[in-house]
Amino acid sequence: MNPIDKNPKYKETYNLVKDLFESTEHFYYGPFDETYYSLRVYETCKEIIAKLDQEVSTPIILTAAILHDIGKTKINMDKVITPAGKTDHAVKEWKRHAKLSVPLANEILTKMGHSEEFITEVCYLIEHHDHREDEIKDKSIELQILQDADLVADCGFAGFIRPFMYGSKFSRQIIGTIKYLKTEVNRVEQDGLLNLEVSKTIAKRKIEIEKKLIKEISLDINSDLL
Repeated sequence: MNPIDKNPKYKETYNLVKDLFESTEHFYYGPFDETYYSLRVYETCKEIIAKLDQEVSTPIILTAAILHDIGKTKINMDKVITPAGKTDHAVKEWKRHAKLSVPLANEILTKMGHSEEFITEVCYLIEHHDHREDEIKDKSIELQILQDADLVADCGFAGFIRPFMYGSKFSRQIIGTIKYLKTEVNRVEQDGLLNLEVSKTIAKRKIEIEKKLIKEISLDINSDLL
């Protein structure tokens, strides 16, 4: 194993990822700000790992966390969403991002001097991070962590902020977003897609924070004008 495999240059990798996202029309600002979201997945992986009572391949997980969504720079956003809402091809096109991330991650890690074994393991996590429930049997602990972090990262403050950013991008009034938040159930809480009990505990705490924020801002539209 190369020395860099044991001590990856996370910040350098993240800066390369930021450059890719910033070169796109959609993915460096607003509801699709993947520079923020990738950072949150990376930090959430660290939080899950710290609470686990077992050894895991931390460098592989954290590197995959930074790189896991860069394939979004290659998807056709015109097929995904318009001001009128999602298109018929949205889910299919969006699902392409994991596979599209693999060659980009491979190129970046090769240039940085990582070993072929390290790159293969990182790319495996990236390619399958969106294959949830029973799509993959006998998931490695590393894949479970990345999958969970990818969901938990969108809970709490992020889950509260992103709908407002989405509304702003597509001309939805703030009142409409607050009403949406009051009725929408957090997808992590609803779907039961998390693999690890540690992740469920972290998510529960973050969702409680999110609910408190929603309850507080809901008071702002408690008006006889509405």
